[in-house]
Amino acid sequence: MTLATALQAYADYEKRAMQFYRRLSDRFVDQTDASRLWRQMSDTEASHFALLTLAEDWVALAGKGESDAGGIELTLNAAANAVAKLEGAAESPLLTSGDAALLTLNWEEQELQRILALIPHLPEKASDQVRAGIVGEANQHYASLAELLRQVGREALMDRVEALKAESLTALVHKK
Repeated sequence: MTLATALQAYADYEKRAMQFYRRLSDRFVDQTDASRLWRQMSDTEASHFALLTLAEDWVALAGKGESDAGGIELTLNAAANAVAKLEGAAESPLLTSGDAALLTLNWEEQELQRILALIPHLPEKASDQVRAGIVGEANQHYASLAELLRQVGREALMDRVEALKAESLTALVHKK
């Protein structure tokens, strides 16, 4: 798989995250605060989508678009199954806002692993920009997630949000 193809797939996952959170926002519109938080998270995913779309240009300018993104196909294949499972679970007519918040947390955990798998394959400018963009939004994004969990009575999951935030900031700030 080429790096250009991989980036397109990664951008598509960010777009799917944006749509996933918007659907949850719309589904639980009667829970005003939770709905607003899903909308905020959707907006952040839209920013990630734009960032990865720009990364496609940075990769092309670096002449790396046709380079092999060795091993990333396995990450994307696993992601396809995991994301489809989360999207399917979100369609359940029995889904509660608490269950939806857990799906959101699971999505975020999987998303971080996908991004961390991608970054080492990017040329320096693209890697630096993706890293800076995601780090720049991480605090607010995870704060929205934590507040969402509080709003729907899932405070017991806060340790997972803190772990996610710590892993994100550590991994994305420090080049590997």
